[in-house]
Amino acid sequence: MTRVLLVDDEPEMLEAWSFALEFAGYDVDLARNGHQALEAIGTRRPDLVITDLMMPGMGGEDLCRALRESREWSDIPVLLHSSAHIGATTASPRLWDAVLRKPAQMAALLATIEKLTRR
Repeated sequence: MTRVLLVDDEPEMLEAWSFALEFAGYDVDLARNGHQALEAIGTRRPDLVITDLMMPGMGGEDLCRALRESREWSDIPVLLHSSAHIGATTASPRLWDAVLRKPAQMAALLATIEKLTRR
């Protein structure tokens, strides 16, 4: 079963996406910021990380940078799912593998997850 780590500071978003992904057959872990995500990854390595960009503590950009700089975790695909404008002022797009703008349609989310976990 494909394991997905959802990282978002909005409890409603975590609950909704978690329910939908579990219903679609994914094993889902949750984190509310980048620090919690790194702890979760150390405990149960996911096949994919889906993260928001702006969160208190450690945000998505710093989380992605930590993953890419890690020898153990640099190959974990990352889907950035954010309502923030992703543009020239945002870090290098090499920090993540795909971007979906919030609120993404479930079909688009599932298709992107399938694409990123097929590697």
